[in-house]
Amino acid sequence: MNTPLVTDDLASELTEPVLALAEAARAVDGVAPLSEHTVLRVRHGAPAGSSRFHVFRGTDPTVSIIGFAFVERVEDEPDSGEVVVHPEHRGRGLGTALLRSVREDAGPRGVRVWAHGRTKGAVSVAEAAGWEPVRELHKMRMPLRDLGAEVPGGPWSAPELPEPELRPEVAEKVRIRPFVVGQDEQAWLDANARAFSDHPEQGSLTLDDLLQREIEDWFDPRGFFVAATTSGGIAAYHWTKTHADGAGLSDDESVGEVYVVGVDPAWQGTGLGRALTLAGLRHLRDRGLPWVHLYVDGDNEAAVRLYESLGFSMWDTDVMYAPVRQG
Repeated sequence: MNTPLVTDDLASELTEPVLALAEAARAVDGVAPLSEHTVLRVRHGAPAGSSRFHVFRGTDPTVSIIGFAFVERVEDEPDSGEVVVHPEHRGRGLGTALLRSVREDAGPRGVRVWAHGRTKGAVSVAEAAGWEPVRELHKMRMPLRDLGAEVPGGPWSAPELPEPELRPEVAEKVRIRPFVVGQDEQAWLDANARAFSDHPEQGSLTLDDLLQREIEDWFDPRGFFVAATTSGGIAAYHWTKTHADGAGLSDDESVGEVYVVGVDPAWQGTGLGRALTLAGLRHLRDRGLPWVHLYVDGDNEAAVRLYESLGFSMWDTDVMYAPVRQG
């Protein structure tokens, strides 16, 4: 029971049980325990040598997977992982065993694990195992329409979202338009790699990663805005996302997300980031969605100030933990 199956190739028959485990945890904790990237790795597999899956099987036929961890190998960085234990099987040492397993299986730079939503259970398990916080990812939210007092924290007033304007010298060189499937993939990958060259989790996305997202139910190129240059490249972009499950903000309506905003370093300081963010927010508002949320690194003060100036406020925080002593 205290030793999980560890593999770099998750068997196809385990895909749905792992996703069912994640959904059971989300229903109880109010926050998804696995990121979209991890879910896609579970569904589609991972490139050889890039990932490790740690699985605890159950004996109850109604809950075939009771514990799961996923770890991504990151070049020149510690491995990055996530851990989830089925709500009906918590308090039995499974979380501690999974942390021990990912630590023992880690690459030469060690491993770090996310606690999404900073739930009490996850925090207590991490601290009891001798892990400490090393990074924070803030979640911010903003109403897209006025919401009454019946909404928690309400009433909420939606901020004004002015039409995005480009400086004349920038407007001569770029045009903001929706992403074109089958045309813009490579240009976007190039721009994304440049924009996130110091952020390996985002900057290392491959064509397969992009194509996997294009076939997701939520994908809508009309909400994927790019600043296309006259030379055929992409200077910056804002990719929005819609969550049909309400993402913890609504029980009965879809909500939006500022999925990712990227600006090529050569175009930073031109106002493209703000203009594209506004274009995406207006798109989500015009769809009639009540809320939009986003994630931003805790140490990215400039981005936090930008989003606060647009009307976002702090909502929640994900915390990344690492063993006090790696290796």
